[in-house]
Amino acid sequence: MQRTTLTVLTLALIAVPLTADAEYRHLCTSVPGACEYTPANVPKLLADVCYSPASNVVRLKGTAPCLAGTKAFTVIYGEVVDPQLGTVSAYIPLDDACGAGLCVDYVPHDDSQAYTICCENGGPCWPGGGCGGVHYWCHDGVCNEDGTVTCYDAELT
Repeated sequence: MQRTTLTVLTLALIAVPLTADAEYRHLCTSVPGACEYTPANVPKLLADVCYSPASNVVRLKGTAPCLAGTKAFTVIYGEVVDPQLGTVSAYIPLDDACGAGLCVDYVPHDDSQAYTICCENGGPCWPGGGCGGVHYWCHDGVCNEDGTVTCYDAELT
């Protein structure tokens, strides 16, 4: 009798997801454009959410099923932006471009801004996320006339 109870208990534990991401697909890898590219230092959320493709809105799921027109996903990185509505900003944290050796030495420059960049085989880097290469976060970049981005190492002070 004890062996049967132990077997049933073991099977039940195997069937129960141990984390939120065990049950649903990851939103950021499943739905292009649903998540925002960010630097690596973003908060972990680890929550199940309901995503509405019609409005591109992400809300905390809770224990109830998602409403009609929405689908359940898991978000690893993100934060609740409106606790009353349960809306979530979901993030894709990117490695630092300088840490990957893609930055040039700092020189004074104008029009500097942070960029999501996409680099092909260590070659040129383009702003945004649509080149099919590897994405990085550039903290101090300048867009060049040819459309590429030059990413600078931080100014040493």
